[in-house]
Amino acid sequence: MSGAAPAFERTEWCAFLNRMLEAERAGARALLEFLGEYPRDGEAWKALRKVQGDEAHNCVLLGELLKRAGEPYSHATGEFLDKALAVQGRRARLEFLCRGLGWSVREIEAALPRVPEEAGVKALPRIRDTHRGSLASCNALLKSKDLA
Repeated sequence: MSGAAPAFERTEWCAFLNRMLEAERAGARALLEFLGEYPRDGEAWKALRKVQGDEAHNCVLLGELLKRAGEPYSHATGEFLDKALAVQGRRARLEFLCRGLGWSVREIEAALPRVPEEAGVKALPRIRDTHRGSLASCNALLKSKDLA
């Protein structure tokens, strides 16, 4: 027998998807607040708006996976939102966002060997990759003068 991780059981799979959905929703909502701290249509605003759009799109992808599994999706927002909004200052908020994106990448990578369906095998790497791109954008902002 190989050392491959067993596939998620249906309830475990759906719980994972709902937890990720709640986290994505929290990130998307936090970013809407963060955007108000930047000049509209400035380079930093545009970069964060793209990250926010990716987070919102990821919510749709996760919702579709839950629908496919026959599971109602959670309407809750993850605890990341309150934590992110409690952080003060552009730089600190962006660093906190990077930690959240990194958490999501790690969670998805850990789950990938256990994904029970082809749709998930396609969608989860896409979500992970958008987070990697978002991390790169946020790290570039952290190096820019737009946080002064």
